[in-house]
Amino acid sequence: MGKFPIADAEIAKIWICKRCKSRNHAGAKKCRKCGCKFLRPKKKTLKAKKSAA
Repeated sequence: MGKFPIADAEIAKIWICKRCKSRNHAGAKKCRKCGCKFLRPKKKTLKAKKSAA
């Protein structure tokens, strides 16, 4: 991902709520903010920025 593998490992532990897009800790069963059970892991690849050429 980036230059710092330790930071990348911590970012990979984050789960994102599909309803409210809030960040949750690893191993969460439901969202801390809205209580939704639909969580996804944080994306591990960076998107390249499109140039405005």
